[in-house]
Formats: sequence, C-alpha cells, structure tokens
Amino acid sequence: MIRIKTLLIYFYLLSSIPVWAQNQPGLRASANLRGLQIGAAVVVDQIRQNIDFKQYSEKIQRDCTVVVTENDFKPMRIWLGEGIYNWNETDFLLGATANSTGWAQQNLMKVRGHTLVWPDDRRIPKWLLDQESSITSDKAKLLLSDYIHSVVGRYRGKILWWDVINEAINDTNTTNPLNLRDSFWMRKLGQDFLKFAFQFAQAADPNVKLYYNDYGIESIGLKATRTRNLVNWLRSQGATVHGIGLQWHIDFSRSIVRGDGHYQSAQQFINNQLDISVTELDVTIPTNGGYLIDRADLYKQVIVYRAMLEYAIYFYPKCEALLTWGFTDRYSWLPEYYKNNRGAGLPLDWMYLAKPAFLEMQELMTGVVVDGVYRLSPQLQPDKCLGASQIGINSIVQLYNDECNKTNQKWNITWLGDGTYRFSLQSTQNFVLGTYNVSASLGHVQTYNWLDNANQRWAFSAKGNDIFRIVPQTAWWKVMTTDGTSNVGIVDYFTSKSQHWFLTKV
Repeated sequence: MIRIKTLLIYFYLLSSIPVWAQNQPGLRASANLRGLQIGAAVVVDQIRQNIDFKQYSEKIQRDCTVVVTENDFKPMRIWLGEGIYNWNETDFLLGATANSTGWAQQNLMKVRGHTLVWPDDRRIPKWLLDQESSITSDKAKLLLSDYIHSVVGRYRGKILWWDVINEAINDTNTTNPLNLRDSFWMRKLGQDFLKFAFQFAQAADPNVKLYYNDYGIESIGLKATRTRNLVNWLRSQGATVHGIGLQWHIDFSRSIVRGDGHYQSAQQFINNQLDISVTELDVTIPTNGGYLIDRADLYKQVIVYRAMLEYAIYFYPKCEALLTWGFTDRYSWLPEYYKNNRGAGLPLDWMYLAKPAFLEMQELMTGVVVDGVYRLSPQLQPDKCLGASQIGINSIVQLYNDECNKTNQKWNITWLGDGTYRFSLQSTQNFVLGTYNVSASLGHVQTYNWLDNANQRWAFSAKGNDIFRIVPQTAWWKVMTTDGTSNVGIVDYFTSKSQHWFLTKV
C-alpha cells in the first residue's frame, strides 16, 4: 500500500496533468463507505452558470455529500433592508417553497447554513449601520427576530445545521462580556444578541442543529476556553446550542497527532455535550506569485490532510462533518488573502485535477483491505463462498456449498490506488469480477476479461471483525448481496446480513 501511494505522489510531481488523476471515483462515494459527511464551500452562481464547461458543478456532485455557501447566506448578501431579502441564489440551491426542491436536493446533498449573525461591523449590512443612531434596542431585537425567522423559516427542514453565530469572540482582550467583538449587535443588545439569535433560530426551525462557528479554537487555549464559556452562558440563559464549528485555516507545517492539543480541545467540547464539525478546512503551502515554489510541498500537505481526516474519523459520529473552504485552487480566497505568497490549499488543483491530498483522503476512507487471496462468504451464510461457475469469461457468479478450496472459489483482491479494488480469479488473473445492469432493482455480477473499466472496480466498507460491505464503483449506494440461496446480485443497501461479507485470507 505504501509503495503504491509513494508512486502516485511521485508521478504527480513529475507531471502537471497526471493521467491517473483524471477519472477518480470521488470523495462522495468514499465518504459514503465510512458514513461520514464530507463537502465544501461553494458559490451558487458558479453552479447555476455551469462555469468551466460544468466542471465546477460536476466536481461538487462527485465529491460532496454536503455543501455550504461561501457568501450567499451571509447577512450582507441576503439582507437588503427591513423585510427585503435577496433569495435568488438560495432559492436556486434549496427551492423557494416548502414543497419545492433546489439543486442541492436534486443532487442528494445536505446543506449547512452559514451564517445568520456575523457580529463584526465589516460584515454587517451597510443599511443597518447607516440607520444605527435611530434604531433603539427594542427595534434592533425586532429586526433580528424578523430576519432570522424569515431566513431560517423559509428553508425550514431543508438545512441540517445553521452557523447561528460566526466569529463573535475577539482575538485580543476587550472589556466586553465574554470578550465579544464590538459590533452593531453588541452596541444595541449587549451580549443578549447571542441568546436571542439562538432562540429565534430554534423557534423558526425546531429540528435544525444550531452551531457556534469560529477560528483559532481547534487547539486548547484561551480562545477555546472562552468559546466554552460562551456556550455555557448561552445555555444558562435557556438557549440551545448543539455544536461547535472548527474552521481550521492552517498551513502545511501544522502537526496533528492523536492525543495532542487539537484532540484535547475537540474532546473538551464533546465532554460539554457538544457535537463538532470541521467547517472551513484549507492547508496552505508557500507560493510565489500564486505558483508553487517546491512541488514536494504537496506531499507535506498530504500529511496534514490525512491527519485531519483521521481526526474526523476518530471523533465520528460526534464529529458530524468535514468541509473544505472551497474545493479547487481555481476559486480560492487564499491567494488574495496571502498576497500570492501562500495558497494551493485545497484538494483539487487549478485544473480540477486531484492532488496527492485528495488521493490520500480517498485511500484512508477506502483502503481497508490488504492485497491478497481471499475467500468471500456472506454473513448470512458463512458456510458458503463466492465463486465462478467456470474458469473463463462471462461465467456465472454464485455461492458454493463445499470446502471452498477450488481456484474458482478464491479471489485475488488488489488495490488499484484510486479508492477501488480488482477481484481476480486465483486461477486466471485476467478474469475479474464485474457488474452489469446495476441501475435495475437487481443488478448482476459475472466475470469478464480485465479491461480496466469502472464496472470491474469495487470498494469496501468495513463493518468490523473482518466483515465488509462490497460496493460497485458505478453504484456506490448499492451492494453485492445474496438472496439466501446460491444467487448473487447488486441491490440497494438496507443493512442486512445478506449484504455483509466475511473476508478470509487463504
């Protein structure tokens, strides 16, 4: 496994357009095998305009189970005046009415709402600041209530998590309670604006999960402590807070090791009855004028991305999601922010090609079986094994009820380096397990001559104690199953012993 991984990275460093990176199965399918939510921040207008010959939207569909809008839900973008809202982009994403669907639902994606209140005058609608002198505290509370009820209520049941408050805590010491930033909301309502925002959001959608989101709290320290104090105060005031969003804007030098301050901070939030999510991950590397200085830095970036995914897996299911802030270097806030001295912080490069970090995450989620020869038996029928009816092409695949020691009943399972495996008959390595007609309610499996096609590639989802779900690449939401007889096919996954397989190395 390590040798293959090293070769993949080596080839990436040699070529700006590696052939193996152009047709990846996608992180969405890989995350589904783990049960994780994985996704990215997106720009809705770029989806609806089908920019870059649809590559932008197609890569989101391929790699994301959840999306968050970079700006389209932020108050400066959506709140144009008292009772006046810009729903253009958000309606496209989610649908304009309770019974309508938008792009996200049509593509089976979950949505994170970001953000209802960003208490920083640089992020507050200008019309509010212009009218500040004439707005009383009571009027400010009414405005906040109307705004949150309008936005959250319009998309009630369509958004699973809301960042109710974003970055309220100041980085340096202040005289404000809870060390809050100075802002319009702080000046008008004091620290109570926090409580009101959470209460209004819960009233508008009682089933949505409510988060506080911030940077600089991913490791133990004063700001993380102040965040827990903020949550404790909110709860003491009767507000509900379900989780903490950890932004993770970091660089390739960051070390993340199990048990360190990052893990301790996450555990402290979890011990405080809070879920966590990685909400805005990017991992920068040095650049010169926006171009990489040393392409070997991509491997250093790999180490950090792998560590972040291991972190999310470790805390799952209390860690609900891992999202990158953007997904392609082509559209990233990083170069401008760092004046082109740092960047290239996302899993796909400027040409939408998979970087080593992408492949590392895919391998971590899917590389769960060591290469070797195996006997496969359904958990429902452990005394039987999977085999081919004859040693040849297009043979029927079925279960056998004998000693299962024949060459047509053993499979050489080989990692292909892209999140998938090949199953070859032990006797004839060029004949492999494949699928056909997987779109039907019952798809079929048989052996084919190896052509390196997608329908000849498989993935695993580990279920524990050498038990696995076996998933065709072309239909990652389905599984290989038995019906309790000798028949084998491809069906939708619904968690059954007939759909789980023992792998016994022989």
